[in-house]
Amino acid sequence: MKSRNLYTIHDLIVRDYTVTALPSGKFLHQFKPSTTETLYQFETNSSAIELVDGDRYNIGYIQDADGRRIIEPSSLGKADTVNKYLSYSAAKQFSLDKLAENQGKNDERVKHKASDGYYWGRKYAWRRYGLVIAKDAFFNYLEEIAHPFVACKTISDDIGIYSNQDSIAYKNEGLEEAMDQLIESAVRVGRFFKSPRYTKKFQIRPINAITDKK
Repeated sequence: MKSRNLYTIHDLIVRDYTVTALPSGKFLHQFKPSTTETLYQFETNSSAIELVDGDRYNIGYIQDADGRRIIEPSSLGKADTVNKYLSYSAAKQFSLDKLAENQGKNDERVKHKASDGYYWGRKYAWRRYGLVIAKDAFFNYLEEIAHPFVACKTISDDIGIYSNQDSIAYKNEGLEEAMDQLIESAVRVGRFFKSPRYTKKFQIRPINAITDKK
């Protein structure tokens, strides 16, 4: 999955953009953000201009052993458009940052009898793996692919510890791979995305709209 190890930056303003021919026959594209001296770069097979000084972009990059920040070309896009790889990478990082909190609440509030692995309550599964898409789309997708689940009791955040509600919990094993496959196979159809793994169109959230609150 291209998004797996990417760092992401939202709404970066490009300056000092250059394209240089390399001895290999490829072309090196380099630029800096408007606010720092950090250099970002990527290679292409063409000298065609990819960026415009002063324009705003979302970028995804890796940092190599020499400290260079290498842009993943498929994770480079104008800030006012949705790039599925960038959004998914940002959503994964958001979820990782809140993993301890999310798992703690799941352990405390979701009760089941399964003993064949770790299980997430519906809401906590979405917070862990599905923030790049709407909550309902995440649930419907897992239902369509028949992802393993068990019956559980959940404690409502609003009502308190005595509010045992019937629900389901999803098996952790395979959840990340299921989302990887959905995003990897997704293609844009107007404002929406479509995947052969899911019968409905769905939206991939832009980076600045990724949240676990709704």
